[in-house]
Amino acid sequence: MGKSAAGWLLLFFSVFAFAQPEVGRDYLPIDPPLQPATKKIELLEFFYYGCPECSDLEPFLQEWLNGRNDVEMVRVPAFRSSWLPLARTYYALRALGQENRLRGRIFSAIRGGTNLNDEHVLFVWIGRRGVDLKKFESIYASKEVQMKISESVDLAMHLGIAGVPALVVDGKYLVMGDLARGDLLDQLVDMAKHRRMITP
Repeated sequence: MGKSAAGWLLLFFSVFAFAQPEVGRDYLPIDPPLQPATKKIELLEFFYYGCPECSDLEPFLQEWLNGRNDVEMVRVPAFRSSWLPLARTYYALRALGQENRLRGRIFSAIRGGTNLNDEHVLFVWIGRRGVDLKKFESIYASKEVQMKISESVDLAMHLGIAGVPALVVDGKYLVMGDLARGDLLDQLVDMAKHRRMITP
């Protein structure tokens, strides 16, 4: 084998080796893993509307998810007591079918200095965005929403989520948002599919 061919072969294996997801560098395994709630590969995103990194991650996630029919995205709002108003907001808007429409606007409003953690400010803002405010306030304060938040807190504690944004692929692999990239998520999805095939 000539030097040129040997060099290309070495480069190929170097790139291939680097590209493989590495425990501790790219992701952490969930032990014990969660049982996914969907037949598709489940992608959990732990997020907070007031988190700039979550706002930055949103366009990447939308682009990565575009056209995929093998992944189901499930968002889990943040789990600290000071973040409760916006966690309630997420579940109330989702119940009204308005969360997708307003998610980007909420990120932008908070980054622009609007304090949506203040419920008075929040309700005025929501009411001006074409949402039925009475329905929103009723759902926002409901036991059902409080139950969902409690479930979110339990889930985050079970998975050891210490900060946001954080992504969990199929209940098995944890990736912090600043490490997320398309090739890594692609590979973890493939790993999750393989694991489902070999797990009875």
